[in-house]
Amino acid sequence: MNQQRLFWLTCLCGLLMYLSGCAIPRVLWPQKDVSHSESLGKLGGPIVLMASRDSEFKRALVREIGDALVSKGINQKTIGVDDLKGIESSEYDVVVVISSCIAWGLEKDVQVFLKRQENNSQIILVATSGDGGWLPKTLDKDVDAISSASTLTTVNAVARNVMTQINSRLQ
Repeated sequence: MNQQRLFWLTCLCGLLMYLSGCAIPRVLWPQKDVSHSESLGKLGGPIVLMASRDSEFKRALVREIGDALVSKGINQKTIGVDDLKGIESSEYDVVVVISSCIAWGLEKDVQVFLKRQENNSQIILVATSGDGGWLPKTLDKDVDAISSASTLTTVNAVARNVMTQINSRLQ
C-alpha cells in the first residue's frame, strides 16, 4: 500500500510541477514597477499613458519616449504595470504598456488589462524577452506589439518604433 501511495504522490507532484512550471518564475522573481511621473506638453493636448515594470532598460525607454513626447507637445503620464488595474484605456489618447515575457507568456496583470478593455486600438505593447524576438500569440488584432531585447544599445531604436506607432494613432 505504501508503494502505491508513493507512486500516486509522485505522479501528482510531477503533474503539478509540469502544469505550474512556467508560472514558477513569475512567482519567485516578481518585477517591480517604475516610478510614477508626469510631464506636460501642451495644455489640452493629447495624453499618452505609459505603464512599465522597472529595469535599467525600461527606465531608459520610458525616459526616451517621454522626452520625445514632451518635445512634440504631447502630455505623458507614467505608472507601474500594477496600476493598470484601475485604468481604462479610453481615458487616454494612447496607452503604451512595457512588459517582460516571463515563462513564455504575458504578465497576468497585462493580460487582465487587455481583456478588460472594450477597444484596444490605442494600445501599444512593448514586450521584452531574452533575444527580443518573442511576441504574444493571443493578442487582440487591434493591439500593436513591438518586441525587444532588454539591451541599452537598442533603447533609441525601440523608442523610435514606439513613437512611430504613437504618431500614427494621434493623426
